[in-house]
Amino acid sequence: MAENYDLTPEEREYHERRAQEIRQRRAKERKIRRGKRRWRAFMVIYTILFLVVGAAGCFLLYQYAGAYEASIPEHVMDKLMQATSQDEWHDYIRRGVSLPDSPYEDGEAIFEAYYDAAIRDRSLSYWKYMDEYTAQTPVYKVRGGGLDLCLVRLTPKGHNAAGFGRQLWQVGEVESVLKLDNLESVTVEIDAPHGQTVYLNGVALTDEYLTGEDAPVPDITPLESRFAVQPTFARYRIESMYGEIEVTDADGRVLSPIREAGSDVIRYVARESELHSFVVQAPDTVTVRVCGTELTADDAVRVDDGVLTRLGSYTNGKGYKTLTFSYEGLYTEPVITATGINGKELTPLVDAKGRLFYFPPHNNALANRVQARVEEFFQRYIDYSAHAYNAGRHNALLECILPDSDLYKYVRDSRDAMIWASATEVHYDELEFTNFCPVGDDCFTCTIRYKADFEATSWHESYTYDLQNAYSLSFVRSGGVWYAAAMTAVGG
Repeated sequence: MAENYDLTPEEREYHERRAQEIRQRRAKERKIRRGKRRWRAFMVIYTILFLVVGAAGCFLLYQYAGAYEASIPEHVMDKLMQATSQDEWHDYIRRGVSLPDSPYEDGEAIFEAYYDAAIRDRSLSYWKYMDEYTAQTPVYKVRGGGLDLCLVRLTPKGHNAAGFGRQLWQVGEVESVLKLDNLESVTVEIDAPHGQTVYLNGVALTDEYLTGEDAPVPDITPLESRFAVQPTFARYRIESMYGEIEVTDADGRVLSPIREAGSDVIRYVARESELHSFVVQAPDTVTVRVCGTELTADDAVRVDDGVLTRLGSYTNGKGYKTLTFSYEGLYTEPVITATGINGKELTPLVDAKGRLFYFPPHNNALANRVQARVEEFFQRYIDYSAHAYNAGRHNALLECILPDSDLYKYVRDSRDAMIWASATEVHYDELEFTNFCPVGDDCFTCTIRYKADFEATSWHESYTYDLQNAYSLSFVRSGGVWYAAAMTAVGG
């Protein structure tokens, strides 16, 4: 542009100022354009750096997430629960269980029965066992069927095995924690006769299980309840029985259990393999005691007049009763004694069945007066009995017997039976006339005891036999003569 010299100084100043403003504006615009270019470059660079850093962060985060996921101990537990079979769990649990220790039951069988009933085929689960669990020592409890079964302790595979300071875990120990304390158990008490072997589940009980206390004997007889010394049983006690129980006595009999209400004790009571019994016959004038306990007429199973039956007109009220005592089912072995009126102990006559027969004490003075008559009667009785019927022997025997008595009728009517009797010779090894007892002035009783060899001959054979026997007799006096009034075989 050509200079305009015609401009006034004010105009030139104005134009210069305007030119200056234009230059400044243009410089500013250039500066702004340069700033925008720098910002765009910065943003590009920043974005690239951000993306790079973000990608690196994402990569690291992904890596950490993988390490974290891999280091979660529950994954090991999940794998363990999925991979472990029922039999393997069974073995884990069995290894640490404390089994019942008893010679009378099988602990293994008890465990197996309990396992099958309460655990087998049940779903299993696990929880953190907070009593021991830490980040460094993870511990889990496995449960099934409502029971604590195992503790699983995890151990690290190695330091920082997962990276980022985290561990990889593996199963370190599986510890059984199942307790059989929850099993229902009972205490068994067995009462048995002293010295008798009793079996629990087929195994004989030993003295180790004796309680040391005597047990009462059940169902003792009324007689034994009167003994000064009561019969007792030994008592065995076996704690904590879990399985089936079978108690057998010495004879192999299975005993039935007795369970008391509100008690965890099951009781078994054995019985004597052979209970005791006795039969005693004695006059009521004789005092009979069993194990020191006196028997009375109220204890007798039978009370009768014996050989004094229907002889009241001869005894003048001085006759005695014959008492028969019979008891069975005694736990105590009976010790029997008898004393006469004079307090002297008497010796019984014992028959082949073990029955005891007592008689009044022997009166020597009476025996001296009348024994010859008793011997005469017995000799005639044996002489008649040892031969075929003979009228002379028959009449001779009847002459010694009180007419109209039962004994007289028996002998009188024996003719037909004696016709075919064998001829017999008698050889006495023992013969005793004893127990002479006065019953008033006109009556007495006595016994005849003998042991003899008999040689019998019939029309077609001969044979010999031994016989031991005893008779209880009563004699009465009529017209000044003694007659046999009754005769009974002792023990017959």
